Amino acid sequence: MHVLFFINVRTRKVHIAGMTQHPNKEWVTDHTKSLSFVFKEGKGKHLLVRDRDTKFTKEFDEVFKQIGYEIRPIPYRSPNLNPYAEGWVGTIKRECLNKFVVFGEKHLDHLISEYVKYYNTVRPHSAMGNMPLENNEQANIKKRSWLGGTLNDYRRE
Repeated sequence: MHVLFFINVRTRKVHIAGMTQHPNKEWVTDHTKSLSFVFKEGKGKHLLVRDRDTKFTKEFDEVFKQIGYEIRPIPYRSPNLNPYAEGWVGTIKRECLNKFVVFGEKHLDHLISEYVKYYNTVRPHSAMGNMPLENNEQANIKKRSWLGGTLNDYRRE
């Protein structure tokens, strides 16, 4: 399965545009348009960094240019120039997908949707001061450890 996602580098929020077994340029452009309301968030300079996959056509770029984005394709075979996207792919694999046997498209969609909710609302992010991306009311959590931290118990105060 191929998953089309976007990550806002400033806020670190991830948005899933769609998932398919057979992506093509029309599918990518249509699913990008359906999520275009998200791209209008925030003030300041808007920049889209993307790879040079042939599915990212002039029509795809035009969706972003119409709402004031500058497009910056990275050079071929240079994933290290798009570290936020590559990092997110590694994170969802390590923290979610590698822990499940996926039983079809609906199951994968559920896993990704739930993980993105967790990632955007609860998961701490080191670049954001180890706080969740959304300002949730932080409850005081008390941790008790046994055997040098091998066993831990967490309780709300």
